[in-house]
Amino acid sequence: MDNFSGKKALCFIALPHHNRFLVPIMEALQSQGMQICYFTAAAEGAFEITLNQANLPYRHVLDYADEGTSRRAFDGFNEVRTIWQEKILSNHIFQSVPVIIQDKVIRAAVENFHSMDRMLEVEKPDLLFALHELNPWGKILGYLSHVHRIPYFTLQEGLYYADIHYYRFHTDFSTACVVWGEDCRQILLRAGCSDDKIYPVGNTHIWTAKADATSDRAVRETRAALGIMPDKKIILFLMSHSHYQPFDARIFLDWMKRRGDVVAVFKWHPVTSKEIVDRALERMPKDAPVINAPSLDTYRLIGASDICITVGNSTTGLEAIAFGKPLLELRLPDQGYSFVEQGVAEPAAGFEDMGEKCAAILSHGLPEARGRQVKKYLDYNFAYQDNQTMERIIALVAESLVARGKSDLLASPIGAERATSFPCSIILPVDDASMEALVATLAGIAENTPGEIFEVIIVDCSMRQAIEEMLSTLGGDVTVIHGEPDWNYSIACNRGVAVARGKYITFLKPGLVISDGWLEGLLKVAENEANAGVVGGVTLNENGLIWHMGIAFDVNQAPFSIYRLLPRGFSGMLKCRDFRALETPFLLTRELFCRLGGFSMDLSNRFEDIDFCLRVQRAGLRVIYTPASSVTRQEVTWQPIMEQEQLNRIRFYSKWTGFLWQDDDSYLKDDGLTHDALSALYRELAGRLTFGASQLPANAAAADLQVTR
Repeated sequence: MDNFSGKKALCFIALPHHNRFLVPIMEALQSQGMQICYFTAAAEGAFEITLNQANLPYRHVLDYADEGTSRRAFDGFNEVRTIWQEKILSNHIFQSVPVIIQDKVIRAAVENFHSMDRMLEVEKPDLLFALHELNPWGKILGYLSHVHRIPYFTLQEGLYYADIHYYRFHTDFSTACVVWGEDCRQILLRAGCSDDKIYPVGNTHIWTAKADATSDRAVRETRAALGIMPDKKIILFLMSHSHYQPFDARIFLDWMKRRGDVVAVFKWHPVTSKEIVDRALERMPKDAPVINAPSLDTYRLIGASDICITVGNSTTGLEAIAFGKPLLELRLPDQGYSFVEQGVAEPAAGFEDMGEKCAAILSHGLPEARGRQVKKYLDYNFAYQDNQTMERIIALVAESLVARGKSDLLASPIGAERATSFPCSIILPVDDASMEALVATLAGIAENTPGEIFEVIIVDCSMRQAIEEMLSTLGGDVTVIHGEPDWNYSIACNRGVAVARGKYITFLKPGLVISDGWLEGLLKVAENEANAGVVGGVTLNENGLIWHMGIAFDVNQAPFSIYRLLPRGFSGMLKCRDFRALETPFLLTRELFCRLGGFSMDLSNRFEDIDFCLRVQRAGLRVIYTPASSVTRQEVTWQPIMEQEQLNRIRFYSKWTGFLWQDDDSYLKDDGLTHDALSALYRELAGRLTFGASQLPANAAAADLQVTR
């Protein structure tokens, strides 16, 4: 996509520090021709102040509330209030909070929800942006992005240092959760977020901010604004969001007075109230060389400082390190994350030893080993340390817009003019698989399938002489197409189908070994089940455990193979049932495959089968799993192309935004399970393997694996 002309993005703004993340992205998109609409919502503190101070034109969600919106909000409040009333009556904690306050919170949430719903209905944006999903507005936007089928981009707010379980909600609905680097990605993964939706792209602004704030001009201007002479050293206190009690800094102040060339500057967290600041500093002498700088830009202060000191958890500590500043840490009692523990900061026990630590740094700098640790730390926190992050985000946006444009269109049909000569064509693309894997697959076809019901179409993309020579020796109804090594699985399958002569087609990969009756089982269901679109069986791993039987969607609206690694005797595997998607191998008519345009060639060795099944469902046909057909996965072939993985993910989730609702709980319920019971079942199986069972019995019945439900 050369430009974004005719496209519209809505961007939610709340607090001032959100601007440094979101506004540069919006400005970059606007420069590409996209229409940008900033908006905000009702909150305890007026978010409008943020937009007014930044001189940003904006809209308020309540401005969209028409008569119908107000009526829905009123009815919604009454519905929630009735349910919540029962909670209040049965819970003493809720009873201790004035009901009028609880009603106010509920009413505000319901009004914001219906007003945002109406806003999206009126504006019809192509993209939504917000800082993250964790706050109430971000979560409402996330849900509504799915309802209205709008790709939703969210960003990393800062250094994530709270309880990791709190971060579980970052990727529920986000199409793309843009993070700085591997550290944040790992935190989100441990919390239960979807790896598919996380994109480490670097920081949007910090390297530009560093260059600007540390320039000679900027340092002079910052010092002038603070009234600090050039010969003075600046020690910057970066105060976290905490309820500070009065602290006694006399030892540190005495040290500063003795030196005579040091000034302490305090920068408080933006939500810290004046009352807390005044209380914390009430023991500070009036003539102390201390300056409060509430209105000055944090980056300018860091850029002008000689030493930075974090008091409690704060992203500003990471930013100070990125600016190349020596960092001390005064750890608070309730502080979990520690820069000292990361090896990138000097510890300060309190104000009593802070002067000594600062003196050592001012005299000797930091030890060489600390510098190496800082580099390692920055590499882990920032995937890139350059000024190209905006370009990477713009590239994601471009791919998302193109994919979204395809979501309402069926792919162009592919040719299906060849006469039908076989009940089924087996399409077997060959990549760089081992000779053993390919031979095992071919042998399984020959040994376990009646010869009169199939032909084999082999698409050779390996370009290996040994493979080519072996394929040339094959007899019977085998057609070999010479492909290219840069073809993905979708391209190879589509080329194979173009020469197929079967009424039905099915797809294999080298390393998949079919069982007796595999093809007949699929054909029987396809012929006898009403509205059958796609039919697939079970894939087992080399230990005889379930590898794939159907795709479910989890709480992150992400697809996964349900019941993976349970024994093949598990009762949920033994029933014929519908899924929204299956992975290959599966079977369908050649006519349907060609009519729907085949596999998407934009997806490289991942999602192409799921994408196709979703298109089959949209065409009004069923995706059916049957236990009457099984294959064994002995070797992995046609693996995703690493260079294409980011494109696979942004294309798939953007195209199918709003279609991928969680459904795994419905399958569990159908099988008499809950998420907790399934987890207990996996733990029991892991325990059996730990105590020596190298392979579970092939006929392990569900009753043999029951847990308390």
